[in-house]
Amino acid sequence: MEQLDADKLAAVLESESRGVLIDFWSPWCGPCRALKPHLAKLADEREKTWRFVAVNTEAHPEVAEDYGVTALPTLVFLRAGEELSRLAGAALPSTIDAKLDELA
Repeated sequence: MEQLDADKLAAVLESESRGVLIDFWSPWCGPCRALKPHLAKLADEREKTWRFVAVNTEAHPEVAEDYGVTALPTLVFLRAGEELSRLAGAALPSTIDAKLDELA
């Protein structure tokens, strides 16, 4: 999954025709680390309709602040730069999968 800063994220959101899922995470966050392999699997399965990217909130706290992230992990689902939904805190892979289906 691509690790992005504010500028790269803005470029992705401007150019991407698929939905974009942003994973806000931090290296010290256990649930964030546990979720990574599941997100990687979903990214492979859903690559035709969703682009998965990640923002390290330790390295880029301003991006987390811009998106109002107050819990980790937080997953933000966007399409055409518009936020469709978000999941905050530890989420089951099945919950994420269901959310992707709902927003398709």
